[in-house]
Amino acid sequence: MGLGIATLISTTGKPCIQVGAVDGVSVSGFLLQAGATNSPTLLQFGTHGYPGNAANPGVISDLYARVGGMNPTGSVATDTMVNIDNGNVLLDNAWRWRADHDISGLVSNSRNPVNNGLVVNGDHVTTYGLAAEHTLQDITIWNGNYGRSYFYQSELPYDATEANFGAKGYAGYRVTSGVTDHTAFGTGVYSYFRDHPVVVNSGIVTPSIPTVTFNHALIVFLNGHGSIRHVVDSAGSGVYAPGHVQYECYYQGPNPLATTPVNSTVPVI
Repeated sequence: MGLGIATLISTTGKPCIQVGAVDGVSVSGFLLQAGATNSPTLLQFGTHGYPGNAANPGVISDLYARVGGMNPTGSVATDTMVNIDNGNVLLDNAWRWRADHDISGLVSNSRNPVNNGLVVNGDHVTTYGLAAEHTLQDITIWNGNYGRSYFYQSELPYDATEANFGAKGYAGYRVTSGVTDHTAFGTGVYSYFRDHPVVVNSGIVTPSIPTVTFNHALIVFLNGHGSIRHVVDSAGSGVYAPGHVQYECYYQGPNPLATTPVNSTVPVI
């Protein structure tokens, strides 16, 4: 437990915190910060393939990660801010930020690179209050089965270009094609393409199967250029100008018995 939100900085290219294939580990109250030497991740939680224990889950709470923001010169880097490999892990209140500004001004041209905010490889991982911003590829990637996500907020990178982000099909939340079961509630993807016009096809990308569902998902155009064409996959209308918001109240892959997704637009107040 990092009392007082202790800051740990990766300076050797290794994770700030690494957890093994064990049950019941709790990591709480840290700010993890990337250093000048690229690291694979700032928090490596577990070992790929370890199932964990539902009766004694791993817990990550009040955990923040930062790539940039405090470095006046040079650049810092990590591949992924948080990587969860163990199964049966709970994550509560986490914010992961690639800096859009630092103490010297605005950050642009992919400075302070980080690919992803969160990568989940373990099964039965549940997140509450998850936020991530401005990474250069998919902001969150979910590879594990039986994932549950309750409230998620993300912002796409301000300094992206069409060539390095939109044309590559990146998204704010991606459930990969091998996943057969996933449920998310309250998933939001926001765009502010500050520097260049970028077109994102879908804020959320999922396998097109009925056992992957999104409840109360939305996309928001905050400001800037470009657009997001759809909320989830090809469902939902797009956002193209400041103040635009689009919802999918319920979404699942094709199923002849499924309820038709409801789409609506509400003003930003």
